[in-house]
Amino acid sequence: MDKQYSKLLPDGYAAFENQVAGHNSKDGRSPTGILKSSDGYVLKPITKQPQSDTEIGFYESITSNEKFICFRDFVPAYKGTTILNIQGLEINFLKLQDITKGYIKPCVMDVKIGSQTWDPNATASKRKAEEEKYRVSKKEFGFCIPGYQVHCLSDGSFKKMGKEEGRTLDKHSLPLALKKFFNTDFARSGELIDLFLERLGAILNMWLKQTVVHIYSSSLLFAYDAHHLELSITTKVIGNIRSCINVMMIDFAHVVPANNTLDSNYIAGLKNLIKLLEDIRSGK
Repeated sequence: MDKQYSKLLPDGYAAFENQVAGHNSKDGRSPTGILKSSDGYVLKPITKQPQSDTEIGFYESITSNEKFICFRDFVPAYKGTTILNIQGLEINFLKLQDITKGYIKPCVMDVKIGSQTWDPNATASKRKAEEEKYRVSKKEFGFCIPGYQVHCLSDGSFKKMGKEEGRTLDKHSLPLALKKFFNTDFARSGELIDLFLERLGAILNMWLKQTVVHIYSSSLLFAYDAHHLELSITTKVIGNIRSCINVMMIDFAHVVPANNTLDSNYIAGLKNLIKLLEDIRSGK
């Protein structure tokens, strides 16, 4: 979405320029993409039932149900829902923390976790459709990359990868995409990856314990400010990097009871992602 589109939105709202995946107004699957508000939040349209109710219910459970407290540190802060009138349409939105707020050179990547991206209640047609999406990378790694954007510090360029390119990633090209996103040809990128691995380790530890829900077609949203990575070269302070990196779990339209079992689908994909980043960190 561009500036022209933002002019059609209510005062105080604009297109969220850091959206790298998901449906938007351009693909015809949603009347609007993700928006940003002047008070520093992102608004995600919730227009499909029963998936929207499932996602709202999950966020509300995190704030009110003791069994869901384990997720609280790993999802964006939830500020309820709001309705906006956009070109005559009343659209309901989730209001969530913007983890890129204040970033000067935001690098953002959506990684969908799990080789199975359909929930057990999916129809046969839905299951078949999901099996075809990102088939190669899901089979090889147990996750896929629907999109990312990165400020490439070695040459000053900006790259944005969408779902079309993401669907072509395989065992050779997917690691290269990760290296591009993490600016591995730039000094101190190893320390950047270490910080992300630290965060992913905490998320994995949570998943190895919680047996409340299984979550399908959910993503990990990676974000860091490449500007701070540049600054760390001159300041020699790792804290400048730590203060501008984050990984959050997002997208909870397919949450089902775990019946006291671990979510092996999610855990396997997350472990594979961690292993691949460890390999990249070690120079493989």
